[in-house]
Amino acid sequence: MKRTVYISLMLLSVALSISAQGLRHSVCIVEPEFNTEDKELMGDYALYMARAGFRSAARALTAYKSEGTFGSGVVVSNEDKRYVLTNLHVVGYAQKATISFQLHDKTLRYPHCPIVQTGKCDLAMLELPADCEMIALPLYTETIEEDMSIVAAGFPELADKPSWQLTRGFISNANLDLEKRENATRIIQHSASIDPGSSGGPLLYKDAEGKYSIMGINTWKAFYRDGVGMAIGKEDIQEFMNSFSTSSATEHDDLEKIHSMTGENWLYVFKQLPDSTQNKLKEMEWRLPLDQALRTLAIRDSLVKNNSKKAKQYERAATHIVTDLDNNFSINLMYDNYLGMNQQVGLVFGQEWLGFVSTGIHVSALVVNAMKRDDYGYTIENKNCAGVLFGATFGVQVPIAVGKYILAPRITESASAGPVKTGYYNGGFAVLSDTRAGLDFHLPFTSYDLVLGVHYDMNWLWSKDDLSITPYKDTGTLNQYLQHGLGITVGISW
Repeated sequence: MKRTVYISLMLLSVALSISAQGLRHSVCIVEPEFNTEDKELMGDYALYMARAGFRSAARALTAYKSEGTFGSGVVVSNEDKRYVLTNLHVVGYAQKATISFQLHDKTLRYPHCPIVQTGKCDLAMLELPADCEMIALPLYTETIEEDMSIVAAGFPELADKPSWQLTRGFISNANLDLEKRENATRIIQHSASIDPGSSGGPLLYKDAEGKYSIMGINTWKAFYRDGVGMAIGKEDIQEFMNSFSTSSATEHDDLEKIHSMTGENWLYVFKQLPDSTQNKLKEMEWRLPLDQALRTLAIRDSLVKNNSKKAKQYERAATHIVTDLDNNFSINLMYDNYLGMNQQVGLVFGQEWLGFVSTGIHVSALVVNAMKRDDYGYTIENKNCAGVLFGATFGVQVPIAVGKYILAPRITESASAGPVKTGYYNGGFAVLSDTRAGLDFHLPFTSYDLVLGVHYDMNWLWSKDDLSITPYKDTGTLNQYLQHGLGITVGISW
């Protein structure tokens, strides 16, 4: 009896080993191929996406960047050609991959296999060379029910290398109802053991004749529970393969959108988004590790689509001259102190043209020190007086973007005139010509810029009254005075 049992077990072991060896001709290792530029990009984004809180995506990017990244796949036939079916997240943003079959006596490698199709439910298909004679497995055609025996095959990681693994289990939920279904029509939950590296490998049914057929593609695992593997069902696989002639791998084209932006600059854009939007991005499901980064840029583009001025909020580029101030309106409060008793406070209404030219009108209050002289020309009394001046301004500037800020060196010329009450003469009148050289700093907010500026002001003042200009005196002709000083500007621009 014991001998009979022993022989039966031996025969069963041989049969299983033969079956497993046969599967090695159908189940393969998939190693995405990335060029140096893509690896550097992914390493850069991995760092800054981790700082933004996208830790899962950052780990996936780090894995893509490192040598030896791999997953599993299975050979299928479509339109009389052999392909390898795997998960999209296994190949990532690669355009090609190396396919390897680990047989017992040798390993067959097929490098540079093109990725010919990707799908919305984390599926991808690679084309095998015409001389590849590996065995294609059919899809399971019957109804999938709970408690059916299944087999999971693949090459999970062991000692940093892909290692053949064949595990058995049961269907525990034939149609798993998840709140987030990853765009899959059917998700199969099973108890066969799968591990990192099993992604893309097949979930198989073995019939009474020992033939295998594909029930699903292993894609997820619940690490917080034992024996919970999840696979994309045969319905989605069939639809994916049927659409081969009309679909295209659009996901890979999206990578070009971020090749011109560093991870650091992307993080800056992400931090400018509203907190609620940031949280939604962190919670979104992703199939490819850069999906959240691309989504961030898409949201940025949407926010500034109808408000070009808002784009400044998200810019973090090298310092460069810009014309973002084109057609901006502004209201500025300006103060000048002429290094003595004389001062001027003005309100300027302006507009920018082409980003480099500004015009405006202003009203200002001028406070000066008037003096009274005797018949011999000696000063006998000083007294403060004030006037109201009205005028126009014209200026040129060079707006320079520094990150999201704009620095605008400018030179402005203005002319104004108005009544001045000196206390000695009724109906006094003054004319002022100002030349200002300064620097304005634009701090962008949602719908306007806060403008802060400093400048140096030199002007000529003409008046029929005798006015004291400290430390300068009159020029001796037409009561003309030269004064100069420092000033500040505070305002808004929109």
